[in-house]
Amino acid sequence: MPFEFSFTSDQEAFRDAVRAFLQKEVAPIVPEMDEREEYPRATVQRMQQEGYFGVPVPEEYGGLGLGKVGYCILLEELGKVDASHGTIVGAHTSLGTTPLLYYGTEEQKRRWLTPAAKGEKLLAFSLTEPGSGSDSGAVHTIAEKQGEKWQLTGTKIYVSNGREADTIVVMAANDVKRGANGGVTAFLVDSNLPGFRVGRSEKKMGLHGTSTAELILDHVELGPERVLGEVGKGFHVAMTALDVGRVSLGAASLGGMQAACSAALDFAKNRTQFGLPISEYEVIQFKLADMAMLVHALRLMVYQAAAHQDRMGTDPSKWSHLERLEKTREAATVKCLASEWASDVIDEALQIHGGLGYIRGTPIERAYRDARISEIFEGTNEIQRLVISRDLIARGL
Repeated sequence: MPFEFSFTSDQEAFRDAVRAFLQKEVAPIVPEMDEREEYPRATVQRMQQEGYFGVPVPEEYGGLGLGKVGYCILLEELGKVDASHGTIVGAHTSLGTTPLLYYGTEEQKRRWLTPAAKGEKLLAFSLTEPGSGSDSGAVHTIAEKQGEKWQLTGTKIYVSNGREADTIVVMAANDVKRGANGGVTAFLVDSNLPGFRVGRSEKKMGLHGTSTAELILDHVELGPERVLGEVGKGFHVAMTALDVGRVSLGAASLGGMQAACSAALDFAKNRTQFGLPISEYEVIQFKLADMAMLVHALRLMVYQAAAHQDRMGTDPSKWSHLERLEKTREAATVKCLASEWASDVIDEALQIHGGLGYIRGTPIERAYRDARISEIFEGTNEIQRLVISRDLIARGL
């Protein structure tokens, strides 16, 4: 696998445009959004108008056609400014549009993917249930076949964008006994369908601008056109989306790390103790050096993985078994290391800020709270280590 990578002039121009937009439109509203714990509807709409909810989607389906590398550029820049906005985009794009792009029929792409990529509709993804989290194959939301139609009954939890989404990609059990191997199917569920309702929205430690909702499906009737991919192959749909999401989560973590490192560096240069800026002390210098090394290493990993996914394309039927394994291990590695390194870097940045870093409402305090979930959602890091170790034992390094 080649390791050389560089950004094109178009990608650099896209980064500059995104950075300018976020600084103007998003950064000013983040402190109040976080304090009031409100969904940032106005800035989300502005981002939709800019095409930021369809960055990796081909132009023929209403997207910007910038691939996974362009998408990771967006998530990296969002990570520098606000994790809530990054999560809203990620839940829609990585977990919502990816299944449609990779597994949808042409009719499904025109009906659901195109308006989503254009920013006209918001998507969500629903796998976790009250009785299943890391055991993602243990789905108990029932999909019962009734003639040509399906009827879904069950409860989903921890759904990002769940309160606001127009359409949710829902994993349901067509055969509970078979579990992940043939027993789970992906469905496209519009939030205005009879029998669908949003339950409680969780109060969280961080990501205060996002909704994390309970979804209740009470005999929701669906036509056959809402089956996404093959019946019984929903687990493959979910895992493909999560592979994309785990790399883009790495990009968002990279952005958060950079912001924390820059803030700590500026603070250390200007904070004086014992007659000198604290940046003159070796203990602080070593902290900054460790933080910068992790940022550098993660940048290489994220964009190598994103470029790899771009080279593979969006038709899973063309992937070899080996390509699937390599992509999944790479995504798990990026997600696991990125989330843990981000927590470490932000923690060190807070330490450099001293007491100020612990004050509610400061950017570093908000980043500290927001970062913690990355070790849990899109597959806990314990599950990522399980994925990596199993593949390692089977195939070696």
